[in-house]
Amino acid sequence: MSGMETLGSSGEGRRYRSIRRDPPPISPVITAAGGSDVVDVGRIDYVARWAGYDTEECIQKAVDDGDIEVYYLNLYGDREYDVYRLTAKGRRASDRHMSGVFRRSAIAARRIHEEYEEMRRSGRDGFVQS
Repeated sequence: MSGMETLGSSGEGRRYRSIRRDPPPISPVITAAGGSDVVDVGRIDYVARWAGYDTEECIQKAVDDGDIEVYYLNLYGDREYDVYRLTAKGRRASDRHMSGVFRRSAIAARRIHEEYEEMRRSGRDGFVQS
């Protein structure tokens, strides 16, 4: 398998949504970075496919939008190991995304804790109160 065929190209028989016609709330490229300053094509491919988008189209749109730039191109032709660096614009988008993830996680954790405490106080948690 060569790199380009393995990375979400439309010729694989699976239909992908167009990121330009049906954009997600946050770019799969930004999500794939996961708070890092760099992201490799293999990770972008994983996130883009999971979200139902074509990998190469996601990368091209992120480059066109100024979110990422080429950092390292694998000289041996395996595209999966190419690396992109987030630009300042991409970094801000990544920071906003990660802050939102942590905020929603904290809200959910607080709610779960409050529900557990209520169950414990009412004796519905399965433990015998002393």
